[in-house]
Amino acid sequence: MKERRSCSKIKPWIYFGMEMVLFITVAMIVAKVVEFYVSAHYGLIAGVFTTAVLLYKTKAVTRLERVLERTEEVRKTKVRERYESRYA
Repeated sequence: MKERRSCSKIKPWIYFGMEMVLFITVAMIVAKVVEFYVSAHYGLIAGVFTTAVLLYKTKAVTRLERVLERTEEVRKTKVRERYESRYA
């Protein structure tokens, strides 16, 4: 059975954007809590730090890069198969 692989370039970016919306929402909540208890300056720092930690821990950027590389590989394979069968 032939493996079915997708080669959409926009879908990984949509998922990454959805993750970023969640991360920024969590960071805003953390920033508001810190701002309420400490100060506004530390709230902004805590929000940025929280976003950075979430990006690092979930490995969202490396996952996006890996998916985009695989997408490019699938596209090249499909083009190669199409033209090999046509000119073979």
